[in-house]
Amino acid sequence: MSVAAMHVSQSRDGTRAASVLVAILGATFYAWMLHLSATTTPAAFGSEIYDQLWLSLKEGRLDVPARVARIEGHYTPDGTAFIYHGLAPLLTRALLDPFVTVGTASLAPVTIWFWAVLGTTFYHAAFLRTLDQVSVSQEKRLPFVALIGILTWIGGPGVLLTANHGFYQEPIAVAYALFGGFIYIWMQAVRSGRISGRALITVAVLAALCVHARPHLAVALYCGVAALIVWALGQRGRAALLPAVLGVAILGAGGAGYLGLNKMRFGSATEVHGSFAAGGTQYGMTFWGFEDEDSARASGFAEHGRFNPGRIVPNLVVYAVSPPQLHAPSASEAVLSLHRAYTEPRFGLIRIEVPDAGIVFLWTFWSIAAAVGIGTLRRARRGEIVLVGVAGIAALLMLSYATIAPRYHVDLWPLVAALAIVGLPHAIRRVSAMRGRWYARLLVVGVIGTLVNVQTAGAYRYISREHPASDFAAWDAATCSAHAAEKGFDAPRIQEICRAPRVETES
Repeated sequence: MSVAAMHVSQSRDGTRAASVLVAILGATFYAWMLHLSATTTPAAFGSEIYDQLWLSLKEGRLDVPARVARIEGHYTPDGTAFIYHGLAPLLTRALLDPFVTVGTASLAPVTIWFWAVLGTTFYHAAFLRTLDQVSVSQEKRLPFVALIGILTWIGGPGVLLTANHGFYQEPIAVAYALFGGFIYIWMQAVRSGRISGRALITVAVLAALCVHARPHLAVALYCGVAALIVWALGQRGRAALLPAVLGVAILGAGGAGYLGLNKMRFGSATEVHGSFAAGGTQYGMTFWGFEDEDSARASGFAEHGRFNPGRIVPNLVVYAVSPPQLHAPSASEAVLSLHRAYTEPRFGLIRIEVPDAGIVFLWTFWSIAAAVGIGTLRRARRGEIVLVGVAGIAALLMLSYATIAPRYHVDLWPLVAALAIVGLPHAIRRVSAMRGRWYARLLVVGVIGTLVNVQTAGAYRYISREHPASDFAAWDAATCSAHAAEKGFDAPRIQEICRAPRVETES
């Protein structure tokens, strides 16, 4: 081996080692974030719901105790509590069940950590692949490798995901990882110029699982898998027929399973959750009297739908550029007031949860890369353009929803990431061709955005906690029984509705 070849090999080993080190430190940071959440009091709302659902499933049932579900249950008229969120977070319970006693301590932190680390690893790898399109020396490459790694792990959505281990975080974390895996496999196919049968089946599995985590993101993944099937058949003909058929079958199984679960939980395959109104399966907030059936939120859903395309543009403004409430409360309130003034007469109440902050302030570096991606999209490879379209479908569905929340920013991340994949090579070429001060400026911008991201996540840790005076308050047997008695249930039924949370017994 020549001296030059040895130098290149050593440099590549150095960049690989830097990437692995950053990933290890990032995963450790996520564990620390979740440790802080798990040790914060009062407890995070619903962190034991999926544990209890797993134990119920092992008994052949899909309901959970009302003392666990509380306001997030969807209740049949006889008080049986179901959750409408997907079952994908049960995958980690299935893996851990042989080794732990489920029900003694919440497994939510472990679940969220696993999926957040897995997803961030996929995105990290996909971003690093973009460096292959840039002709820079190994000496210049190492700083970019370090910057991309740090800003993926600490300056991206994984920090928000791991800031809180409450019930709402788990399905979002699963979908984050599944979409990350899809993007990574997609970019591998674009880079190699072909999609293998194994990869086609893998992305179909990811899409089918996503139905049971975040169905609206699964819609986008289904479209993406369909595009890959068309590509594979057009490129390889009959050789791709079997993987294509298997992929369609997997997608069908995912969809059929989702419809079947709806039928078992809500009595209809097409009913995906309870309503605010009484009579059928009813949302816990109205079932237990915490919210009126004709509240502003309920009326907005009933009159304008849960998803309405008219909300896309105004919601995009808030998600993208709303100033961070922690750092600019007056400016934030000005933007949110304009949003309310425009949307409420047209689409009813759109609930905005705290702490709000726009993506450009949270993920500043990636917003810049995405903006470059938008500007250079016409020159992108066809596969990259299609990927942006797939991620765009997921974003449009999320933007049309009637709630804006910090955790929902994560559902918009695939579009930011897809655009950043297009823009990164161009941005790196420009920066590497300039003087060193431009890299320093880019670093400063990235650090500022990362600080806002971490501080916002720190505040988000305290959201949805079981404060006694809040709707999220914990229920003991007496509290639950009092609520059930007000609903008119008799003593035997109250005993069943308000049964104690399970703890797995030794077999």
